[in-house]
Amino acid sequence: MTEPLTMQQLKGKVVLLDFWTYGCVNCIHVIPDLHKLEQKYGNKLAVISVHSPKFDNEKQLSTLTSIVRRYGMQHAVINDVDFQLWRSYAVRAWPTFVVIGPDGKYVGQTSGEGRYDVLDQAIEQLLAEFKGELNLKALPIKLLDPLDTVLAAPGSLTVNERYIAISDTLHHQIVLLDHQGKLVKRLGSGIAELKDGHSDSSAFSSPQGSVLTDKALYVADTGNHAIRRIDLATFQVTTIAGNGELAQGRLVPGSTPTEVSLRSPWDLALDKTTLYIAMAGSHQIWTLDLQSSELKAFAGTGQEALLDGKRTDAAFNQPSGLALSGNKLWIADAEASAVRQIDLSSDKVETLVGQGLFEFGLKDGGFKRALLQHNKDVVSLDKNTLAVADTYNHKIRLLDLDEQQVMTLSLGTELNEPGGLAVFNGELYIADTNNNRILRWHLKDQKLTEVQVPASPKADTKPK
Repeated sequence: MTEPLTMQQLKGKVVLLDFWTYGCVNCIHVIPDLHKLEQKYGNKLAVISVHSPKFDNEKQLSTLTSIVRRYGMQHAVINDVDFQLWRSYAVRAWPTFVVIGPDGKYVGQTSGEGRYDVLDQAIEQLLAEFKGELNLKALPIKLLDPLDTVLAAPGSLTVNERYIAISDTLHHQIVLLDHQGKLVKRLGSGIAELKDGHSDSSAFSSPQGSVLTDKALYVADTGNHAIRRIDLATFQVTTIAGNGELAQGRLVPGSTPTEVSLRSPWDLALDKTTLYIAMAGSHQIWTLDLQSSELKAFAGTGQEALLDGKRTDAAFNQPSGLALSGNKLWIADAEASAVRQIDLSSDKVETLVGQGLFEFGLKDGGFKRALLQHNKDVVSLDKNTLAVADTYNHKIRLLDLDEQQVMTLSLGTELNEPGGLAVFNGELYIADTNNNRILRWHLKDQKLTEVQVPASPKADTKPK
């Protein structure tokens, strides 16, 4: 805003308050609905996102600013750190929408995803019934400048003997480097859409986790609710699961993977021909058989909770990172600030670290005492050690599986919401998301370097 909002500026408009917290995937899912309503009603509607933060890190104005830029929000945002507005409207869940009429009177509220039609009908009716003069004057909104950096909020990465593959999330692109630092390919047009094709004629939307094989790169194309395959010989991009639509309610698999609506797939892990998918938006782990094309739920009921036990009866909380080694699959269970483990031999889910949706912090020590804060990724360093991207604590944490101890890795630099990790050849790669950079930590020598990513002379790296 160029100036504080006043009631006079809002009078004569329908006001829609969106109560949200930025780490909540359900809150992110409704942002396209807000854009759609803004486009339909123009200045007759004033959308105000009221950020009532769950996590301590989300209270910071600097991190909130990064998120507003990341999701292209073009309306007023209030940082309701002390929950004053939240309590004023008796809000009890994220996201919640409060509708206020052009006369300034409270109309009603509704919670959850999939409320576009309800809100659209209410706004249309209020505008039709209002007897006064509508206020068509634009609000004094000051849009954030786009990032002018080679990488923009890189959310994740994967590494093998040939490539360093970076999800350049805010640019909606995939960056392929070789180990000499040469830019091999920047894939994606930079426009957020679902489009197959060759190299820069293809398109992604906020890609996150990925996994490399000798022949292909598989990508969790989060904003498109799709899984993509990049042929490393031809750089042809193909959608192998997801139809580009956000599934409403619980996922119901269809006969063909590309006919199924998914919910924010966030990370991938590969075991021979089985692709594990962290389906953050449905609080589940899914699998895609790359030979038979069978797509199905693997673990989690779809309930958001910290429940262990048989994998089909267990519950997760926005799983955002996967690591696979032997018969163990580890999950960064972000909203519960937890690290979970699935024993693929016994089909049992176990919580290693984490105590619940509202138990978080920065504490080292035994597994039962240690605390994380919205950790988004996990990798296996060796048979006894996991590294965790403790995203909202801006730290890398190490989990000793034998001693059941958590410690904080001292890197000698300040991270800013690291979102992704990869390990290769004795080095830990870190997607330092809000610092727009990739770091490399040599595990033996304990030396830190930055991976220099060259700009593409052919690609416009500014967000569209």
